[in-house]
Amino acid sequence: MAPLRERYAHQIGSLRDDLLRMGSMVEQALRRATQALETWDTVIAAQVINDDAQIDQVWRSLEERAIHLLATQQPIVASDLRLCVVVTAIAGELERIGDYANSIAKRVRRATRRRALLPPPPQIQAMAYLAIQMVNTSLQAFLRQDAEMAYSLTASDEHVDELEDKLRAEIIAAAQAHPDLFEAAIDMLDVVHTLERVADRATNIGERVIYMATNSVETIN
Repeated sequence: MAPLRERYAHQIGSLRDDLLRMGSMVEQALRRATQALETWDTVIAAQVINDDAQIDQVWRSLEERAIHLLATQQPIVASDLRLCVVVTAIAGELERIGDYANSIAKRVRRATRRRALLPPPPQIQAMAYLAIQMVNTSLQAFLRQDAEMAYSLTASDEHVDELEDKLRAEIIAAAQAHPDLFEAAIDMLDVVHTLERVADRATNIGERVIYMATNSVETIN
């Protein structure tokens, strides 16, 4: 392989690897944020908040390198061109998911300063687990360029939506029964909505994978 082509192949591979590394960072942030919510652990919440800057740094680096690669190498292979475009799009989705983990951590920190806490409903952990699994599945689909795996996110997203409806009703009922928990209920409703948004972002990643694998634009959310 010619030196220039070898360097180009290395850059393409590096984009893919670093995107997956960013995905792992985001998954970890979500798990920690969920753990902080379950145990009201402000130390873990603070770690999630502090680590968000590292996720943003990887995101900016990926965007800059993908743009530089497109501008300087002008990929002539269609799959490489789609990869560069998809990497920037997925990195943006992951950055937003990282922001959601950060948001949950901040809610935990804020909630622990209140006089009354609303214990997280048990199903919120199931919703969080499913949302995190969706992120993982979307990244596995990217790694394998597996459109069928990406399509499977639709069923999971519908389940997340069902859990959101149930949790909202349960939290609102708790607030109505105990007015002193109103602010705490607002925090919990925000967490539930944030987890639903995580699932939506995962389906967005799935749509990018389908485009990369099939060169067709589809909506699966």
